[in-house]
Amino acid sequence: MTISIRTRLLVLMLAAALPAVAIMLLTGRELEENVVSRAEGTALQQVQSMAAHHERIVENARLLLATLAKTSEIRSLDPKGSQELLADIQQRNPVYVTLALADARGRILARAPDHALPEEGAELATSACFKSALAKGEFVTGDYAYLKNARRVVISFVQPLADGPAGPRGVLLAAFDLHHFGSLFQGAGMPAGSVLTLTDAKGTRLTRFPETEKYTWVPDLPRMLERMTGQAEEGTFSETGVDGVLRLYAFKRLHFSGAPFPYLMIRLGVPVDEALAQARGVVRRNLALLGLAAVLFMASAWALGEVAVVRKLKGLVAAATRLGAGELEARTGLTGGEDEIGRLGQALDAMAQALERREQERDAYENEVCHLNEFLEDRVEKRTKELALANKELTATLERLNQAQQQLIQSEKMASLGGLVAGVAHEINTPVGIGVTAASHLEDKTKAMLEEFRAGALKRASLEEFLGVCDESTHMILANLRRAAELIRSFKQVAVDRSTEERRVFLLRSYFEQVLLSLRPHLKKTAIVVELACDDKVEIDSYPGVWSQILTNLVLNALQHAYEPGQAGRIKITATLEPERLRFIFADDGKGIAPENLNLIFEPFFTTYRQKGGTGLGLSIVYNLVTQTMGGTIHVASELGQGTVFSIMVPLAKA
Repeated sequence: MTISIRTRLLVLMLAAALPAVAIMLLTGRELEENVVSRAEGTALQQVQSMAAHHERIVENARLLLATLAKTSEIRSLDPKGSQELLADIQQRNPVYVTLALADARGRILARAPDHALPEEGAELATSACFKSALAKGEFVTGDYAYLKNARRVVISFVQPLADGPAGPRGVLLAAFDLHHFGSLFQGAGMPAGSVLTLTDAKGTRLTRFPETEKYTWVPDLPRMLERMTGQAEEGTFSETGVDGVLRLYAFKRLHFSGAPFPYLMIRLGVPVDEALAQARGVVRRNLALLGLAAVLFMASAWALGEVAVVRKLKGLVAAATRLGAGELEARTGLTGGEDEIGRLGQALDAMAQALERREQERDAYENEVCHLNEFLEDRVEKRTKELALANKELTATLERLNQAQQQLIQSEKMASLGGLVAGVAHEINTPVGIGVTAASHLEDKTKAMLEEFRAGALKRASLEEFLGVCDESTHMILANLRRAAELIRSFKQVAVDRSTEERRVFLLRSYFEQVLLSLRPHLKKTAIVVELACDDKVEIDSYPGVWSQILTNLVLNALQHAYEPGQAGRIKITATLEPERLRFIFADDGKGIAPENLNLIFEPFFTTYRQKGGTGLGLSIVYNLVTQTMGGTIHVASELGQGTVFSIMVPLAKA
């Protein structure tokens, strides 16, 4: 069966509309999911807000009762003064339906408002929270209680008064009515049909808004309890309520310290149909508009296909048939059209005119192509040689640059070691000078003592004085020589490690202390305190010389860049041994690094202190030692005015 072009065009238009329908349905589905997600998020936010409000009420009750317990009227158990005080406080805090003062036997001495229901204090002496407050001597949260006459649920808070000779002299009581959540629920602006429910850990629905009286102090639905008593403390779910309405629920469990119940469950439900009504209306409207548009498109396509396509295609078919038979003078007659079919007819006519001319020009083109091929081969060979030569020169240049860079890095390391030598030499000079001075003084005293001894004028007092000088001088000489020996030993170990970069097992904290000791000439010129946090027993198999270079460069970089001259500060160095790796943290509280420079600090020769002699190789050397020598990673985090933190993670050799 032959299908006409117009029919195919209609089918094509219909097929083109189908993806739009699918996309629209998918978009509608996504819109519904987004609406559901937003509704769940909104409900969860409202539940979290109400839970936080309940927690604030408990904390505020604690603070309020503790403050009232310190007033003179309450402490003296003055009924009249306490009544006036409680009435004023209750008016200022209407969330508490009752504030009461009772003695140690449970007798109500004052209550605000004075017309509060008898149920709120009639059984106070036998209540668990009253007894618990007297026994513990501290603030107590009671259980939820149902007041039958008032048909409402309250929770009481009890604060014992200061102890008397026989224990607490009385208690303060504050009762909070769960009806307060009704006003919060009404003010939340939730959609019509939304419900708020409070359920205790026993599964009793304490209250529900709206229809509060109908659903107060009755068992909650088991399927609701199953949803809310899982592992999650809060969440969302879809469930059918007691009134048969499918809703999106958000819930949260509240825990109160010291309360006699494990938790309170708050849930808020929003009707699914109410949440999705707008989204579904948008989808139905869009589908109707799409259907109307599809009908109009197909009608237009049917009419347009006859005029703009079918007639012109018949002329093209006739001309193509004649050209196929060898009639090169055949023409389509579509010379004035600017659409695709018109251009196709013009192209067909031009093709007929060019056939003979192309046949004549073919030989000329072949000869020209052969010539061009030979010319291109010569050009390609020449350019290949030029590129090879340029590549060779570029490779040599890169090798020279790498050698120069390595020489600069080595020079920087040796310059750093040289600065270390100069500093240590200056540091050693002080104890050696003190030792020389003490030895010279001891020599003078010894000569004088010999002269007295030879002259026979030696006295007991002179001998005692000489022995005291000997003791003091020898102690001074020994202490300073030990100090110099310690400096030399630390410097010797650090210098050997820095020059060899051999791997060995060493105690990390002890070695870091040696490095910091060698940096003392630089540190003592500043007000910077270096704090080292590392276990004394941490022993690693690594490159001590590399760690010495890293720690030295980081400390000197911080002294130069992080602080102004004379500025006080703190540098904290933390080393923690983790499974198969070492975490090293270097943090200062200096001025930080500008954001535009943060990604450049590890680049070779980048420095902001070039005018002051900076080479820009310190942190580049640190980066190369961490990533290449030890195969680790290094990251930096910094904010202006908040300091800088370098985090290094290095793998350790397995034992």
